[in-house]
Amino acid sequence: MRPMGFSSGALAKSDYRRGIELQQGNDQITAIELSALREPELEPLINAAAQLPLSRFEYVSFHAPSAFNRLTEQTTVQLLHSLPGDWPIVVHPDLIHSHDVWATLGSRLCLENMDLRKRTGRTVEEMRAVFAALPDAGFCLDLGHARQIDPTMGIALDMLRTFGDRLRQLHVSEVGTFGEHRRMGFLARTAYARVARYVPADVPLILEAIVTESEMKQELDAVRELFAA
Repeated sequence: MRPMGFSSGALAKSDYRRGIELQQGNDQITAIELSALREPELEPLINAAAQLPLSRFEYVSFHAPSAFNRLTEQTTVQLLHSLPGDWPIVVHPDLIHSHDVWATLGSRLCLENMDLRKRTGRTVEEMRAVFAALPDAGFCLDLGHARQIDPTMGIALDMLRTFGDRLRQLHVSEVGTFGEHRRMGFLARTAYARVARYVPADVPLILEAIVTESEMKQELDAVRELFAA
């Protein structure tokens, strides 16, 4: 069965323990992404990481902050090195300026394609330039970001063809005008169906839709059905 589960931040903003708790005991969930999307969340989550109840998950990844105000790149990467050694670390490429610093994470570094709000990481050529500077990095394909750039999903398919050997996980949700992650509507599901068949069966799916506890099963079922088809 393909590993899938939610980002902790999608279920409980800034409360990673609650985001983990909500996914315990659900047989459909075998993957989790621990979210430190906001800079103040980074150090507390890293300090707690080794003691968190994560043994039931087949796949665990970590999402680094999407912006830095206080921390430097050097300090951030030093903190990220403290995480358990097999967790992919998802990073937005527009934050990377000192490539040599981030390169120390090696293949644990997992670069995510970006949405319309960003100035890089949106297209194959922009991602190719980042991978050229960080050749060991993996790839996180965000379907919602790709659809925002190109509703036909041509860019997503091109990214799979070009960076498929780097693919570590997918982010699955619908992305709104202001970058908000929400549940998939009919048009998003139709668009993602054009891509789903090309995603290898062992690649984990991380759901980023902001849902309530009562909505979790419905969103999981919709994503599983989409990729099973």
